[in-house]
Amino acid sequence: MNPDQNRRQCIACGESEPSFIHTVSKNGVFRRLCTDCLLKEHRELFCPVCLVAFVDVPPPNARIICLDCSSITHLACSPPPSSSSSFTCPPCSDPNFSFFPKSHLPSSDQIGENVETPLDTESGKALLAAAEIAVVSMNNAVAQLKNEAVKKILDAKMAKMRAKEALANLQDLVVRQKASENNDNPSKRKNSDR
Repeated sequence: MNPDQNRRQCIACGESEPSFIHTVSKNGVFRRLCTDCLLKEHRELFCPVCLVAFVDVPPPNARIICLDCSSITHLACSPPPSSSSSFTCPPCSDPNFSFFPKSHLPSSDQIGENVETPLDTESGKALLAAAEIAVVSMNNAVAQLKNEAVKKILDAKMAKMRAKEALANLQDLVVRQKASENNDNPSKRKNSDR
């Protein structure tokens, strides 16, 4: 196993020791992301204003989509726009926007002290949304891997059956060849009878 795989580092921003790290699957590749990066990379899976992860995408009459990204916001959560086509989500509106603060775990000299990273309500909601997205992502990855495993098992069973048939055919050919050799050469048969 690669020792770098065990490090608590966000693959997107490079933060080496985020308070929380989430593992997600994207296109069959497992990635470790901090809460902020996970939410920024999966904006279409939650409302960036109220930070509620979508179980089902809201219907078109109850949502608004960001002009610059695939972020979906509840219509009730969005500020009243001058026109319905001019909405940009908070991360697109502010390049320094962060869903979750970049906070670090206590350093080695602080271990044992009462050092905590307090979470306010918004950070808690962001953490919950990120965790829910990560769970759905990993459940989907597990289902996909299970389907691949079942397919490989079925393929292996078919290959085993074909191999057995090929061996049976080979055995039949060997028996026929021996029988034809014995029939073609009667003197050989007489010598072998002695």
